[in-house]
Amino acid sequence: LSVPVFLFLTSMKGVDAVRRRLQGVMRIGHLFWSDNVYYAPSHTWVRPVGRQRVRVGFDDLAQRLFQAPLGLTLAPVGTVVRAGDAVGEIRTARRRARIVSPVSGTITRLNHAVREDVSLLHRDPYSRGWLFTVAPSDAAYEQLPTGARAKNWLWDEEHRLSRFFEAKLGVAAADGGEYVTHPPELLQDEQWAELTREFLQNR
Repeated sequence: LSVPVFLFLTSMKGVDAVRRRLQGVMRIGHLFWSDNVYYAPSHTWVRPVGRQRVRVGFDDLAQRLFQAPLGLTLAPVGTVVRAGDAVGEIRTARRRARIVSPVSGTITRLNHAVREDVSLLHRDPYSRGWLFTVAPSDAAYEQLPTGARAKNWLWDEEHRLSRFFEAKLGVAAADGGEYVTHPPELLQDEQWAELTREFLQNR
């Protein structure tokens, strides 16, 4: 029985890998990145969809800060936002953080699927785990890194996050570069607040 199950799981992983590649999602270091989205300092991504619309989601680094998300709230459709505004909140049993819009404009749609099943942020952050769409009021988001520039930026950000954990938690928190416990859960409240300021642009 175990052999068919193993083959099934292996094939599913293969399907996931093919699907990610078709979506332009590839691995860099320990993270997945997409070569067809713009990356914002708040670790959200922006992808143009349709006419005069962009889709927004968390990148792979951001979603990894929330090991077991329990809830997600987003501003309602019709809300006018500016880049840098808080437009929602994500929470776990012990942590919460604001979701910051990377674009200015009007929210036109929410992803109800991810609000009902927050695990989509983990399973498919660049596709089914998107958060909301915006009718942008300008094209400023096009100045954000994308392609090879975004790949280099995300690589640097992964290492910056590792250094942050090392500085706050010390060597006891890690073993050979892999953390035994989910690092954000080990942070004190003021350290978590600093993390969300540094990496999610929470103010």
